[in-house]
Amino acid sequence: MLSRNEQQQLRTIEQWFEITDPELTRSLRDGRLRNLGLPRRLLCLALMVLGGALIGVGAVAANVFLLFAGIVGLTLGVCLRIGAIRP
Repeated sequence: MLSRNEQQQLRTIEQWFEITDPELTRSLRDGRLRNLGLPRRLLCLALMVLGGALIGVGAVAANVFLLFAGIVGLTLGVCLRIGAIRP
């Protein structure tokens, strides 16, 4: 539970956002997410699939470089996708 002072500070911050960036405020209230374009969606998907495949091949071949490259590729794909979740 927030104290009275913390609630007041939070409301002040909310009002500041409403004044300085009404589009962001509206987006957060409506719960709309930023639309990813098709090229970015395909890039995320390709990185995740390629990373997963490299991890699988690296595990079977016992190749540390392929495992590392797969982990990096998968991580980049996931980070790009998660970055799109922000409004």
